[in-house]
Amino acid sequence: METNDRTALKSTDSRIILESLKNRKNHTYLIEKIRKKVIEMQNQDSKIEFNWIKSHARHHGNRLADQTAKESATYIDIECYKRIPKSTVRRELSDFTV
Repeated sequence: METNDRTALKSTDSRIILESLKNRKNHTYLIEKIRKKVIEMQNQDSKIEFNWIKSHARHHGNRLADQTAKESATYIDIECYKRIPKSTVRRELSDFTV
């Protein structure tokens, strides 16, 4: 995948996030926040490309991202999650049941 100096490549092991970004019916707070950031970057002649990587497959970047996420979780303002309706959380969590 070719990128120029105005392109940010964001990798994730979360397929649900990528599918949620594609699904125009999904308007959850965090998904909308990501979409707004993408539009903001496009308006500045920049671009974000998303790609999926397999989790727990010994990708250095994936392990580093997991470690960074765990470390930064203590510094994140969790208040934003209160904006997600409980019904949405229940529905999305039910998608994870096996």
